[in-house]
Amino acid sequence: MIDTTVLNREISAGRTALSSSDEAILPLGVRRRIWAAMQDPDDDDATYRRRVELAILCVKRVQHIWDRGFPGDAGVSEMLTLAQELVNEQADPEQAEWRAETFLDNVLDSVSSFDAIVQPATFVADAASRTVISACYRNPDYDTADPETDDDELLPDSLEPSYSCASAAAGALNWQPIEETDVEARREFWTWYLDEAIPQVLAE
Repeated sequence: MIDTTVLNREISAGRTALSSSDEAILPLGVRRRIWAAMQDPDDDDATYRRRVELAILCVKRVQHIWDRGFPGDAGVSEMLTLAQELVNEQADPEQAEWRAETFLDNVLDSVSSFDAIVQPATFVADAASRTVISACYRNPDYDTADPETDDDELLPDSLEPSYSCASAAAGALNWQPIEETDVEARREFWTWYLDEAIPQVLAE
């Protein structure tokens, strides 16, 4: 059973961290404490399903950015379908992980210019790929066992899906100059994440 007192405290701490950040950053360390509080010690499968569903919701939130950068390309939708198939044990994890890595490699290899339209779309592709890879591992501690507290410590090739989605919304990663960043879009994304996405996942 989830300790809702602890969870609410961690979500409240997340809101405080977000509101106090001029760059609208919700740090990885703060998110990891929320994820740890979302774990149900009596139901590993439910914990796993919530983790993947939260990542799927994040990708769907910014999927329009992918569609704008890669019109007519169903790659992200295919990744989300694959992630759900993994949750339902309808796909082979080893094959799925290969497909996810190949998808992202192909996207990046296809780009000749990382402009203001295409670069955020590649962040969505990264998030979709990482969502599938996360879904390959039913370990309930998958997101919380590592020590990093800064998303940019995970560069260049293991970004967490919600961060990639927030970066797609903002048009920039956390380390990029604030003048190149849509700070309000990043804040809107993280506010939605805390106030809507997490409650939705917990209610299912």
